[in-house]
Amino acid sequence: MIQLLPIEQADFEVFLEQEIVGYAEDKVKSGNWQAEDALEKSRKEFEHYLPDGRHSKDQFVFTIFDNEAQRKLGVLWVQVKMDEPRREAFILDFVIDEQFRGKGFGKQALTALDEKLMEMGSESVGLHVFGHNTNAFELYKKMGYEVTNINMRKVYKK
Repeated sequence: MIQLLPIEQADFEVFLEQEIVGYAEDKVKSGNWQAEDALEKSRKEFEHYLPDGRHSKDQFVFTIFDNEAQRKLGVLWVQVKMDEPRREAFILDFVIDEQFRGKGFGKQALTALDEKLMEMGSESVGLHVFGHNTNAFELYKKMGYEVTNINMRKVYKK
């Protein structure tokens, strides 16, 4: 059984540094940012959402924990604006460590998140997925997420 536990500080620091780099790379790959300033932009975005680290208001960063095997599988970060009359959640990051992918843990983690968000009074949950991340896109579709927007672009070769 998968459980979502508040992330410990040491794990949070590792997660944060890895994801700042990974997010910058995804933004470059998707054509949103230039490589030379992507890392700085990524760091600023994370600082915006997490000014007080793992204790930032309305930000919930969880370790995805497999109770049966007693091991950490990844991290799930969700924003829930707790002071809003309509609580809508938004998944800001979801990472299953590479060695555990394709084994059903992602589905179990999203199911655990659904339960947690409903307990918190959330009416819905949304997310963004990069177009090149087809595995994640397929997982989200299987888990009942619907496409609400699609951005497209065409790159001209010089």
